[in-house]
Amino acid sequence: MKPLMLLREAWVSTFTRVVPAVMVAVLCASMCATTLLTVGRTASAEADVMARMEQAGSLELVIGDNRNAGLLSPTVVNNVAALDVVERAVGLGSAVDVRSGTLAAGGNRVPAWGVVGDITAVATLIGGRFPLPGEALVSQAALEKLGHDYPTGYVTQGSVDYPIVGVFVAREPFSDLAAGVVFVAEVGTPAHTLHVITHTAAAAVLTQRLVLAIVSAPKLEDLTVQSATALAALQGEIAGDFGLFGRQLLLLVLGAGALLTGVVVLADVLLRRADLGRRRALGATRRILIALVMLRALIAALFGVVLGSAASLIVLTVWDVSVPTVFVIATVVLTLLAALAAALGPAVKAATLDPVTVLRTP
Repeated sequence: MKPLMLLREAWVSTFTRVVPAVMVAVLCASMCATTLLTVGRTASAEADVMARMEQAGSLELVIGDNRNAGLLSPTVVNNVAALDVVERAVGLGSAVDVRSGTLAAGGNRVPAWGVVGDITAVATLIGGRFPLPGEALVSQAALEKLGHDYPTGYVTQGSVDYPIVGVFVAREPFSDLAAGVVFVAEVGTPAHTLHVITHTAAAAVLTQRLVLAIVSAPKLEDLTVQSATALAALQGEIAGDFGLFGRQLLLLVLGAGALLTGVVVLADVLLRRADLGRRRALGATRRILIALVMLRALIAALFGVVLGSAASLIVLTVWDVSVPTVFVIATVVLTLLAALAAALGPAVKAATLDPVTVLRTP
């Protein structure tokens, strides 16, 4: 029998007896909906927790030069920034107080930090241009406190002047810089602290080892290390707990649904044994009978997963829960596979029925 003829025959015979098809569809709809509303919601909650923990500083590693021994040179900063596990890295000098050099009274003092490396790692330009060595950017808050109407003029610290060439907004996690001024340190000036932002919290431990190897401090006491490795480890444990719970729940839902689906398909096979016997007597092979039974189950399951996934997605939207599209597709596929696996045993049973015995049965 050709595949199209077999598919047509399965389609027609599926709706000859509607009750078994409806029961399989309802079971598959229940499996799909239950998975999305429980495991899917758990996966969404896990993603939310992970995102919140990422925002809690788990991506930042701070290395400090305790004795200002020049350990965090521009070369070290650039080498760290070039690591594949690093999103961005920048060195900062110790905070100093600066005041306006263009006002007679000097205005208020604001903090200023020298930046070693790429200044775009800490600042987003919203006006003017990026500074050259010895030039500065000022935040909006600092601009007002200094008494300037526009980002012009200069700030001074002792005998050193820094021309203001633009306005910036601090990038996370450098929110402290939003209160003051940042300037590009002179060429060759070492940093007091090295700030490293990793791509993921899971890379925190590896990043710390690599950065310490690049810094190569003679003694560990020369450095201070502020790392979120403990938080990264906690993230891994939480992800593992969520994953274990989700897998166990998924297996329970699919297993129970597949068991009930298998019972329904087996009952359908026993009720249709006369029809199956006639097909076998007329020359249908065992493979065709197996395919026919499984296709009938698959067709009913397709209606079920469409109904179940659509209904559950509507409920999740009302609950304001976002489930990844990949998870929805995987749920549909797993439900269909569970239905096919459940139908395999009854299909083999149908193929092994003795047509003579079946046809003699009243």
